[in-house]
Amino acid sequence: MITNWPLVFFTVFSQFATGLALFSWWKDTHDEAPSPRGWKTSAAGALVALIASGFCFGGIASGVWLVAQIACLALFFCAYGCGKGATMLGIGAWLSGAVCVVAQIVDAIPGEVFSTSGLFPIFLFPLCTIVLGAVFSQLVIMGEAEDHVKHPVGRFYLPLRICLWIMLVITAIAPIMPWEDTYMARSAIILMQTQLYWMGVIFSGVVLGLSHMGRVTLVLQAIIAFVSIFGLRTAFYADGVHGVIDMSTLYRPF
Repeated sequence: MITNWPLVFFTVFSQFATGLALFSWWKDTHDEAPSPRGWKTSAAGALVALIASGFCFGGIASGVWLVAQIACLALFFCAYGCGKGATMLGIGAWLSGAVCVVAQIVDAIPGEVFSTSGLFPIFLFPLCTIVLGAVFSQLVIMGEAEDHVKHPVGRFYLPLRICLWIMLVITAIAPIMPWEDTYMARSAIILMQTQLYWMGVIFSGVVLGLSHMGRVTLVLQAIIAFVSIFGLRTAFYADGVHGVIDMSTLYRPF
């Protein structure tokens, strides 16, 4: 298996930055004294994504990936500005991140939009974005108050659990169904053979379990959720289909 590692880093960290931007903006509009730590971490994630994108495309990309790069750059500057106190840039930050994620989805659709191979990234990428944003935004290190009474299992446990359940179902079913869609059939073979993918599926279930065990597991939830999504993405951008490395294998007999 050949995995496009720079693309994995670009998409994972840009979605991490976007998720943090979304929840940091929400906290800015609802909390009396919001913390800038979420914004600073979002800016750092966007910067890592931008550096990774340079390795993906040898510098400046073209087409839809150029849109993703520009949106990620805008996310970086807006998040950095918010971290310095310019909270009015918050909407611009998460909107830029959303454009970046949408551009990544558009490029990841190998055939028809409403085919199974097209719907897979349409659901997967936003779910990963929300999971990463929710699980990290509720950490004390991100400025969250350690409120064991009001938030005994974390402040954003509800969107985290909903998205984890949907992601768990989708990723568990994707490799084992006999898809009629040629692209998805090939993708299913790659997913089935990738150990890191199955680690990602299992770890998303582990995070679900930990989310019921109280605030003491919040840091562990964040670490395992990130590893889970990183593992899932390694197979997504592997040989062929979404990774577009070995498209000639698509039409070989299965």
